[in-house]
Order: sequence, then C-alpha cells, then structure tokens
Amino acid sequence: MNVRAAWRGRGIAIATLCLSSCVATQKDMLDLSQQSDEVKTQVSELKQTVGSLQANQADLSVAVKQLREELTAYTETVKASQGDMSKLSAKLDDLGAQLSGKVAALGQTISQAQTEGLAEQKAALAAAKRENGATDVFYTAEKRLQARDHAQAAKGFEQYLRDFPKGDLLDVATYDLGLAYYGLRSWEKAGRQFALVLDKYPKSGQTPGARLHYALALINLKKGGDEARAYLESVQADFPKSAEAKEAAAALKRLAKPKP
Repeated sequence: MNVRAAWRGRGIAIATLCLSSCVATQKDMLDLSQQSDEVKTQVSELKQTVGSLQANQADLSVAVKQLREELTAYTETVKASQGDMSKLSAKLDDLGAQLSGKVAALGQTISQAQTEGLAEQKAALAAAKRENGATDVFYTAEKRLQARDHAQAAKGFEQYLRDFPKGDLLDVATYDLGLAYYGLRSWEKAGRQFALVLDKYPKSGQTPGARLHYALALINLKKGGDEARAYLESVQADFPKSAEAKEAAAALKRLAKPKP
C-alpha cells in the first residue's frame, strides 16, 4: 500500500512536471515566434533601407560622374583661358613695348622740335634785329641824302650794302648811293652805281632814275654822247609820264644846242 502510494505520488509529480514543461515550451515558442516576426520586420526594413541606399548610391555615382565630366570640361576651359590670357599678356607686353618706343620717339621729336623751334626763334629774332639795324642804317642815310649831306649819306649806303647783302632795299640803296656820289660830283662812281642798278635790278622801280642819271653821269664825264642820248630817249619812250621823262627831255635839249 505504501509502495503503490509512493509510486502514484511520484507519477503525479512527473505528470505535473511534464505539463509544466509543456506549458513553458509553448510560451517560449510564442515568444520566439514573436521575436522571429520582429526580426523579419527589421530585416525587411533593413532591406528597404539598403535598397534605398543602393538607389541613392547609384544616383550619387551618376552625380559624381557628371561632376567629374563638368570638372574636366571646366579644367579644359581654364587651360584654354590660361592660354588666351598668356597670348593676351604677350600682346599687351608687345603693345606696351611699342607704346614705350612711340612715347620715347615722341619725346625725342618734341624735344627736337622744341630745340629747333628755339633755334628758329633765335634766328628769327637775330634776323629781326639785323633787319631793324638795316632799316635804321638805310633811313638814316636816306635822311642825310635828302638833307644834301652827300658824304654822310654815301657812307650810310655803303654800310648798308656791305653789312646787309640780303637786305630788302638793295636796289634802292644801290641807286641812292649813286645819287650821293652824283651829289659829290664823283661822276664815275655814280655812273657805276646806276649801271649796277640797270644790270642787277632791271625790273626795279629805280630804273627810270637810273637810266636818266647814268646818262647825266656820262654827259658830265664828257664821253659817250650817243650812249647818253640813247638812254635819255629810252626814258621818254618807256616812262613818258614820269618826272624822269621831263628831265630827260630837258637834257636832250641841252645836248641838241650847238656848242659855242
């Protein structure tokens, strides 16, 4: 009785243990199943995340490739620009050198022009002084001639012809020197001066007077009567309304009178 009871009690204990074990296993299975579902959900989400990352990586690769192409094109553009800039810089250097040369040449030209201009001004001033001096000498001699100071007048005209060989009044000074000599009764010197006027200045306004006084100088030298008459007649013929023509007519009358 006791033995059976003991075995029966042991059997109940074992059954209870087994039941308890089965209940625990089912719970674990449920927990495990739930965890498995969660893991699956996480795995699915992870796959989606990985897919999204892969898609983003693909887009990023395309963007990186495009960026590299653009960078390459930009690099080529920069290189071309650098080449153009180098050419432009070289042209600017050449232009600067040319400009510097032109500026230097212009400076030299201006300096030379200033020097030449100053020289011309000095020459013009000197010429003006000479001309003023010549004018003073001439008009002083002219006044003395009008005052019948023939000696001083002759010196003045001689000075003018000697010191101002390119003066503007050479023909007049030559003629007036002849008049000064004529007033001094230096017939030969006077005749030479009048002949010089006729030879060197044939179109001068002094021509009528030079012909008349050359003829008178010959008459006073008592020679060349025919030549003197020819000059007097030429004054009448070529300058009929001049004062010299009247004097020539009077001289011809004197020549026509028979000698006593």
